[in-house]
Amino acid sequence: MSKGSRLLAGAAAVLTSFALIASAQGRMVGGIGPQADSGTAYFAITHSKGGLEYAAGNNVDKLLGTGAATYALKLLPGRNGSFRVTSKNVVFYTGKGSLSGTATATVDVTSTKETITGGKLDLTKGLGSLKGDELTVRFTGTADLKANQFVFKYKGTLFS
Repeated sequence: MSKGSRLLAGAAAVLTSFALIASAQGRMVGGIGPQADSGTAYFAITHSKGGLEYAAGNNVDKLLGTGAATYALKLLPGRNGSFRVTSKNVVFYTGKGSLSGTATATVDVTSTKETITGGKLDLTKGLGSLKGDELTVRFTGTADLKANQFVFKYKGTLFS
């Protein structure tokens, strides 16, 4: 697989996996209720194995503070175009615990750049002091494929 397609897949995965926090859906989890949140996530592809791209990065979040995230995403075709991507294994780590779930987004690819739109992240399994919490996210992002750098901006709601 070419470096460009690997980075493309990574960018898509990172983008999909890290746009934490979306619009409230009128539900309560754990009794506190929905809290508006926002943040920025930074990712890079760490390696490829078995047809998957693995990415890791850090996150600065208004409510949850500084954290880290990982995801796995099926490799994208090594060509330019628009692709819908899904990551079934996204994990967001914080000092309070972790949240895991799935993400989807649309990735538009050129030879050097990716633009991520329509991203949605549903983190429905909380561990540690985040047990019972959920995070529903909408995000957008960009990726510099030559530098292997992905940036995602997100807004949404933490249900705790």
